[in-house]
Amino acid sequence: MVVIGVDVGGTFTDVACLVDGATIHCVKVPTRPTDIAGGVLEGVTRVLRLVGQPVDAVERIVHGTTVATNAIVQRKGAVTGLLATKGFEDILEIGRLKRSRMYDLMIDAQTPTFIAPRRQRLGIRERVGSRGEVIEPLHEEDVVAAVTHLRERFGVEAIAVAYLFSFQNPAHEVRTREIIKERFPGIAVSISSEVHPQYREYERTCVTAFDAYLRPVMEQYLVLLEAELQRQGVGARLQVMQSRGGITSAALATQRPVHLFLSGPAAGVIGGKFAAEQAGSTQLITLDMGGTSNDVALVTAGRPLITTETRILDYPVPIPMVDVHTIGAGGGSLAWIDSGGGLQVGPESAGADPGPVCYGKGG
Repeated sequence: MVVIGVDVGGTFTDVACLVDGATIHCVKVPTRPTDIAGGVLEGVTRVLRLVGQPVDAVERIVHGTTVATNAIVQRKGAVTGLLATKGFEDILEIGRLKRSRMYDLMIDAQTPTFIAPRRQRLGIRERVGSRGEVIEPLHEEDVVAAVTHLRERFGVEAIAVAYLFSFQNPAHEVRTREIIKERFPGIAVSISSEVHPQYREYERTCVTAFDAYLRPVMEQYLVLLEAELQRQGVGARLQVMQSRGGITSAALATQRPVHLFLSGPAAGVIGGKFAAEQAGSTQLITLDMGGTSNDVALVTAGRPLITTETRILDYPVPIPMVDVHTIGAGGGSLAWIDSGGGLQVGPESAGADPGPVCYGKGG
């Protein structure tokens, strides 16, 4: 039995192969920033050659990836638009009064407006009440006009839909998605009533916006990777590690990309837990430094901590995740001087090309 595990980081792609449950072989190849799937295939090919096994012997392939994490840290997700109930377009920017540094007068806004700047957030005439009753019906012509404008003016690739009280009655959001799919089939859509059907408008809007921001990136990547693996002769279906430490199919993962935020880091915590158990320990701190980010987690009584109050950088993402704390500073982080003359490190990274300077590839 041949089982393969793949971890794609911003700098390196690591592939481990377990043969008959006994022997583990590993290879490390540079991640290909413009062809991540190609880097995975190279790693899989090399590790199978190392163990002397054909591709059709692979019975299981599990993938942990930091593609979603790096897309957020480096702000390289899809061009995204946000549709909100008319009059509530600025929920994503207003956020909450909480500040991570209470007395810092120069603190930057801690709301993810980079996902959908003000010009890409539009109001739709509709209104659902707090009990789910329809106060104002959905004006479907507003949806068509808004998406037409967002596509033609800004070239949006994804739309987040977050209407008031949609978790009580999702009909308007569902219909909005239907309209977009009918009229604009190339645009990805995330609706808050499915991504995070909970009260608290800012958090629900925030999670939905992240889901839309990541959807085209993760869908393109996972669909391509699975197709390429099958073309190479790997019959096993691709499985993907989720942020809470479980595994799902690639097809389901593309439907909820926000649950892949900490896919790679969560896998590192599960691996650290396993290694510690072999050494007789159930209390540990895991530290996983890659080229782009650095991830730290706590395992107590043999169980990773699970939280629904995760923050990615400074932004709330209230979905179940392994409690991993991520900072945008890894081995390949770039040092730079800001406009005030201060030294900054990250979140931009040298990645795999040209890579950290110590590899002598021109970085």
